Order: sequence, then structure tokens, then C-alpha cells
Amino acid sequence: MRDSPAGLHTDLTMPSRRWGVACLFARRWAFYGPWMSGCKGELHASVAVIGRSDEHPLPDISFFNPKVFETLIMHYLNDRYGYENWEGHHSHVPRYHGPVDWKIHRHLPVPSASFKICGRGESLRDLYLRDYLFVFPVSDQYFVEVCFIQDFYSRDKKGNLAFDKTPIQELQDKIFRSITLELGPEAQASVEKVKSKVGSLHMCKDFAPLKWPTNIYPPEASGSPEIRQALRNDA
Repeated sequence: MRDSPAGLHTDLTMPSRRWGVACLFARRWAFYGPWMSGCKGELHASVAVIGRSDEHPLPDISFFNPKVFETLIMHYLNDRYGYENWEGHHSHVPRYHGPVDWKIHRHLPVPSASFKICGRGESLRDLYLRDYLFVFPVSDQYFVEVCFIQDFYSRDKKGNLAFDKTPIQELQDKIFRSITLELGPEAQASVEKVKSKVGSLHMCKDFAPLKWPTNIYPPEASGSPEIRQALRNDA
């Protein structure tokens, strides 16, 4: 399903269908061990522009507002990860846990943060890293998501990695450090307008993991009055 005017496609993997996604870049790097030992791991990297679908617009808010953006990311993560749960006696247990390792960044001229989403087994002790995400707005209505996924294929009998994953992490860090953003005149004007109202563009320093699954624990209303009203209108 294609949305306009940004050319986003509604993400049909999310039951709510509130979000449109346009993938700009996706690549995979394989890392091999010694001769004849095979592929030890892979790094996946992707860049996507994300906004609300045509059926669920939020026209009266700006993603450049850090408080609005925080709330928006909360709803996006709820829609993307929060609805999946285990079955049977474990239906109250989510399949994902996050965000964790939340970190705000100051090297871009807009609000930005990185964090991890973990896959989860039936016990909270059974966590494994799934997605490393970096998000930042690029207009009043769209944000960019940079996603890294590390896959490992070589483990010992105890389940520990049987190779040095340093080269994989080094490549991920190098890609992350290369990310820059230059705003056009219209976007820069929007940023200045938001700064004149709220001052700092920095997001919150702490962001606790969300309570999932959302079909068992419905998300509570939170965030700025503007986005709460916009989401009520969208309900």
C-alpha cells in the first residue's frame, strides 16, 4: 500500500497500519573465519524514512519537538514490537524487550537517540540482542531509522561465541560515526521555530523499557498535550 506525498509504503507487518516506511538503503556484510571454517557472522544495516500513513496523520505537531518525538517513538515501538507475545500459558509474556541502553546524541542538528531492542524468550533472563536503532527527525512529519542487526553463526557447546566479533562491531561503529545530517531551508526554519518555543532540542536522558505486550498492557497516555490530543483525534 503506497502513501503520498513522500512515497512511503504502509508497513503491513504492524497490525495498526499507522506507519509508512520507505527503505533508502539496505546492505549485509559477511565475516569469515580461517580457510574452510565458513561464515562466522554478518552485519545487517538499513536506513528508512518513517512517517504516519495517510489514514493516520498527525498534521498539527512537529517531529523536531523533542518531547513530541519521544512520545512518537514510544508509540512507534509499541506498534512495531509491543504487540507480539508468546502463546498459551505464556500469552502475557512479550517476544521483545526494550528500549534498553538508551542514549541521546548531540552531533546532529535535531533530536536523536540510539537504543537496543532485545528478543525475549519465555523468561526475562532469556534475552538476546536483536536490533540496534538510531532515530532522528528530518522534517515535521518524518524521521529516519538506522537499524543494525548482528547475526552470529559460530558458537561453542555452551552457546558462547566461538570467534572474535570485534571486526563486526568496529564496522558498525564506523558506519554510525559517518552519519551526518544537513537540513534544507524549510526544515531548518521548522527547527528554529521549535527551538524558539522549547529551547533545547535534546531528548530525555533516560527511557525505561516499555510494558509489553500491548494487548495485555494497553499503553498509557503520555507525552506533550499536543501529541496526546493528536493521538486522541486519530483513535
